[in-house]
Formats: sequence, C-alpha cells, structure tokens
Amino acid sequence: MSSGFQFKAEQDRLPARGVSAGLLVLAPLLAGLYFLSRANYLLFHAIVECFSIIVACGIFMIAWNSRRFQENGFFLCLGVASLCVAGVDFLHTLSYKNMGVFPDAGANLPTQLWIVGRYLEAAGLVLAPFFVARRPSAGPLLGGFLVLGTALVATVFRGLFPDCYRSPEGLTAFKVGSEYLVCLLLAGSLALVRRRRKAFDPDSLRLLGLAVCALIAAELSFTLYTDVFGFFNMAGHLFKVLGFYFIYRGVVEAGLSRPFDLLFRELKQSEARYRGLYENTPVMLHSIDLEGRLVSVSQYWLTHLGYRRQEVLGRKYCLYLDEESRRRAEETVLPGFFRTGSCRDVPYRVLKKNGEAIDVLLSAIAERDERGDIVRSLAVMVDVTERKRNQEEIELLNDELLSRAEALEEVNTELEAANEQLAQSNIELESSNDRLETANRDLEAFNYSVSHDLRGPITAISGQCQIVLQIFADKVDAEVKDFIQGIHDQTLRMNNLITTLLEFARLGKVPLRRQRVDLGSMARSIAMELALRDPQRIVQFDIADGMEAEADPALLQILLENLLGNAWKYSLNMTEASIRVGRLEEKGRAVFFIRDNGVGFDPAQADELFNPFKRLNPPAGVEGFGIGLATVKRIVERHGGEIRAQGEPGKGATFFIAL
Repeated sequence: MSSGFQFKAEQDRLPARGVSAGLLVLAPLLAGLYFLSRANYLLFHAIVECFSIIVACGIFMIAWNSRRFQENGFFLCLGVASLCVAGVDFLHTLSYKNMGVFPDAGANLPTQLWIVGRYLEAAGLVLAPFFVARRPSAGPLLGGFLVLGTALVATVFRGLFPDCYRSPEGLTAFKVGSEYLVCLLLAGSLALVRRRRKAFDPDSLRLLGLAVCALIAAELSFTLYTDVFGFFNMAGHLFKVLGFYFIYRGVVEAGLSRPFDLLFRELKQSEARYRGLYENTPVMLHSIDLEGRLVSVSQYWLTHLGYRRQEVLGRKYCLYLDEESRRRAEETVLPGFFRTGSCRDVPYRVLKKNGEAIDVLLSAIAERDERGDIVRSLAVMVDVTERKRNQEEIELLNDELLSRAEALEEVNTELEAANEQLAQSNIELESSNDRLETANRDLEAFNYSVSHDLRGPITAISGQCQIVLQIFADKVDAEVKDFIQGIHDQTLRMNNLITTLLEFARLGKVPLRRQRVDLGSMARSIAMELALRDPQRIVQFDIADGMEAEADPALLQILLENLLGNAWKYSLNMTEASIRVGRLEEKGRAVFFIRDNGVGFDPAQADELFNPFKRLNPPAGVEGFGIGLATVKRIVERHGGEIRAQGEPGKGATFFIAL
C-alpha cells in the first residue's frame, strides 16, 4: 500500500515538473526566435503564426473527433473557435507586409485581421465554460462560428471594418480599445473556468490558466508598438508563442498522451459513480459468466449474506441456493437467460453463510460484446423474505376472514329469520294493542257505566238514611240511629272511592301541558287549605322559596295535594308535627322533597308504597284507599321523572321527586 501511494504521489508531481522542464527547453527557443526577429522579422513572424495555427488546428481535430464521448462541451466549443482563429491567423500571416500575397494592403489589413482573430479567440474562451454542464450540437456550433468569422473577415476586405493602423500615426484608438476589451474577455473566461474547475482535470486547468495569462500579456504588448516590426510587436508574438505552448501542453499533448485525463474525464467520473453505486446501493448486485461463476458482487450482497469477497468470486452462483432453487436455476432459468438475455422476478431461496435461507426475487440482463454475444450478466436480487412472510400472514387472515364471513352469513340468515319472526310478532303485537285499546275503551265505558249505575243506588241509600234520621229521629231508638248513621257514612265512603277510581283511571289520558310552575307557592296554598280544613291541629310548615319546575300545573297540583295530604295525615299523632318542602341538587339536576316527622314506614316495604290500594299499617283515625301514592308515581312518570321514598318507623318519611 505504501509503495502504491508513493507512485501516485510521483504521478501527481509529473505535470509540475513537465511544465518546468518545458520552460527550460522553451527558453532557448524563445531566445532563438528573438534573434531571428532581429535578423529576419518576416520569417520570425511566419514561424510564430504557423505554430499557433498548428496548435489551434490540433485542438479542433481532437475536440471534434472526440465529441461523441464527451458530456462536457467545453473542449468542443474551444476547438470550433480555434479552427476559426486558425483560419483568420492564416490570412493575417499571408497579409503581412512583404509577404507579397496582398502587395497593396499595407499594415492596416494584417492588424485588422489580428483583431478579428482575437475577438474570435476571446469569444470561444468565454462561451466554452457555459457548455461545461451540457453538450452543444456540434453542427450548429461550428456553423455559427464559421458564419461569424466569415462575416468579420468580409467586413475587413470590403473596407467596413474600423481601421486599426494608420501610417505614420500608428495604432488607432479602436485597435487599442479592442486589445483591452479582449484582455477583459480573456480574464472573464478564466474566472468562469475557475468557477467550474471541478469539471476539469487539475493539470489541464492549470495549463489553461497559464495560457490565458500569457495571451493577456501578448494583448497588452500589442497596445504599445508603433511599428509592425517593432520591439513590442515582437514581444507580443513571443507571449503568443508562450500562450499557445501552454495550450499545446494542456490540450494537444494531453489529448494525445493522456486522453482519459482530459477528453474522457466524464467517463472516469461516470465509471467512479457507477462503481460507487454498484458497491453501495442497498440491493444485492452480482454478475456471472457463461459458466455461471460469480465474477463480481456488490458490497451489500456480501454484507447481507455474510460472506467475504474471496469466498464467493470464481464459485458458481448456484452453490448459494437451496436444493429446489438450484435445480430450477440449472434446468430452466440459466438456459433461458443465456438464450434470451434477460429474466425478471425469478423466485429463489438463497442461503446465508450462517445457514439461514432467505427468499429473493432475481432480475437480470445480459452484457454483450461487439458481436452481440452474451459475455456476462448483471443481476439484482431483492430480499422479499419479510414481504413473503407478510403475504402468508395475509393469506391466513384472508382464510380466517372468509370463514368468519361464512359464519357471519349464517348469522345473517338466522337474523333474517329472527327479523321475520319479529315482524310477525310486531303484527301480532299491533293486533294485541288494537285489542287492548278496544278493551281499554270498553273498560272505560264499563267504569263510567259502573260508576253511574253504582252512584244511583248509593245516592238513594244515602238520601233515604238522611230522611230516616231527619223525619223519624224521634221514633227510633239511639242504637238504630247509630246503624242508620253508619250506613250513611259507608255510602259516602263508597261514593268517594268511586270518584277516586275514576280520577286514577282518567289520569293517563290527561294531555301533558308543561310550563314554568312555582312549586313553593303551590305548596303554601295547599298547606293553607289543610290548616283551614282542620284548624284544631298545629303543624309547622317549612316551604323553601325559589322552587320552580317545568311541569303540568294541574298534575303538579294533584301530586302536591296527595304528598302534603299524606304528610298531614301520617303526622296526626305527633306532639310537634312538622312538614318540610325543599329543593336540592343531585348529579346536576333539581330534586324536590317533602319530609314529615310522622309514623314513617319500614324501609323493606318502600317498593310497595306506590302500588294501588296498598296501605302500610296506617295509624288509627287515618282514612284512605291506597290510591294517592300510586297517582303521584303515575304523574311523575308522565313527566319522565323519578320518585323514591325514605323512612323509618316512628321517624317520619321523605319523598324525593325529580321531574
């Protein structure tokens, strides 16, 4: 490894050494050219221009013939511009004074052609960096430069181009300004190239920079001469030789001796990117030859399966498959692949180094030689073990779901049958309801009929008892009077019972009309009536203020009359009787209560309080039919509420009502 790195370092130092050695060789040549210019300037000029023309043509030939292999269009643009510059410089050389090609031209013509060549040269160097990231169309690019160069040359020979040299004044302002403009364009091209330096070989980039600097020095020299055979003209040509020398070293020589470093840098970069992609992409890649032996594997292939590279290269790929996959590969897949050149999504089971088998899908294409014969494969394997396991689980779930769906279908069938039975039951229920309604109407009619039929005899008995007591009071003894009075009292009791029964039966048919009712005011009014009805009793009433409820006033009146009446009756024997009406909050709703300190009741019999005709051991002197609390419960239920009772024998009772 150390020797390899040392050799690479030596290679890296070669370009710098080559430039230094080249300059040592070039220095005597430049000195020779200098002395030649003193002896025969025309020959000196012809040699210098021919050198630059040859270099420019070499750049064009290399760039043009390698254009198909380059994604970088920089050298193609530079080569096309160099061809046009070579043509104009050739005309410039022929038009030089004493060449005899254009004897009447004078010094202005070669100077004009010189400026045209420099403009084309600067244009090529400025445009070339813009084609670093893309390849231009070669034909239009060449045509564009040829048209531009031809047009500029035509303006020179037609006398349309501005004068660049006048005798005896020398250089014109246009010529000097053009030289400065060309210098700026060359400097700008160098800045553009530096911004895109990653696309260039470092050595070629360094030589290209030296060439541009030498050309700028040449242009600056050409702004100072007064005679085409003068010193600064000669110095400018020497700088031009130096500039084209660096272009020769950076483009022509490198293109011939190190073509991959200059012209095919993109191919090297592409190869490096491909190799990095091949090695590091997170799928298993490999190639096999015609004998089925592994010739390359990706790093992910090795890592995923647990092998080292030297353990697999040169061995047959089928050795890493299980028995069934190996037989299918040898008998079917490989013969088919080498016949057609491709295969797709072939399922295999691949064995890891630790013996674990994984499921993969293999797809491959063939790599062919120039004759189209298959030489190797490029295959990719995707690990689908987890996917296959999930698929199997999904299939199991689907089977289970299907069985459940079948069971659900059976349940639905049973439900449909049950629904049909329910529908039939509903029909029967509706029929029963109709019959019940008819029975209720008949019962109501019967109740009214019975009450009417009973009231008549009872009224007659009651009236006759009163007549006997009034008319024959002095003719009957006291015992008979007591019997007759008892009969009269029982008829009154019977009449009250009939009235109570009718009111209880009618309660369910009274329409409910809710409105805001002051329950406290209503309770105080009922308490006053009770006190007036039995003035000899002293009962302490405690009725809270601000008790309002949404209820039917008529039904609420009946409810309070029954509850307060019960409290009044069942506290009859208390020395200090008290009745309290209040309000409290339970679970966010209002609950009203009526509490007394009367005889109370056994808590075990609380549920029987609200049954019709049920009385829990009333004390002596307390009359009733057991309908009052049943009526209260029905009224509360009509309002969608609840009622409950609490009490203990001898400690009174409390009724809680939530409407």
